[in-house]
Amino acid sequence: MKAPATSETARLILRRPEAGDAAAIFSRYASDPVVTRYLGWATHQAVDETRGFLSFSDAEWERWPAGPYLIGSRADGGLLGGTGLGFETPHRCGPPR
Repeated sequence: MKAPATSETARLILRRPEAGDAAAIFSRYASDPVVTRYLGWATHQAVDETRGFLSFSDAEWERWPAGPYLIGSRADGGLLGGTGLGFETPHRCGPPR
């Protein structure tokens, strides 16, 4: 069973990343060394690295029941950040890898 590609609360939208999100992800958080300092992946130096993340995201969504999500504001649709699920088996997940 696949997780929904989109989930909404009163204030937030969680959705599966799309190819057209590369520039927004890069400029909003992936290229910021302060934001990425303690993450499990290196700060992106170019938007092509962010496109690589989007390819990874697509592969995770194809292989597993879910994958990375983007977090957006329902108020203005603006990108706030990202989260997701990393799977060990089809029935066991944890934080994103």
